[in-house]
Amino acid sequence: MSNKKKNTINIEWPTNRHFTIDDIQNLYPDAVNITLRFRVNKAVESKQIVAIGKIKPAIGRPKMVFASANPSKEVLDAAKTAGVIFNDEPKAAITVAEVKSEKKAKATPASVPAVNVAAS
Repeated sequence: MSNKKKNTINIEWPTNRHFTIDDIQNLYPDAVNITLRFRVNKAVESKQIVAIGKIKPAIGRPKMVFASANPSKEVLDAAKTAGVIFNDEPKAAITVAEVKSEKKAKATPASVPAVNVAAS
């Protein structure tokens, strides 16, 4: 039986720019892709990094874009110019119709007329 050593790579998250998992894979080519994905998820849970948006390629799945926690305005501006679609960006609201409801007074027992039912 062979003794395999666990992969103990310490990942340094970029602090001055936005990045994707592919960028981290290029920085650490010896790391296994699924290991990097687990590390990214752990870092998001521990709030070391935050997901700021996604890049949608012409074909294929969108790629999540991350930045270090509390990204600076310069990092967010650079991400926007690179074509990142932000998660928190407000959607345009279009009013289709306005619905108004009126409050109706509740019927109290004093206002309900009494009904006499005679036994036959």
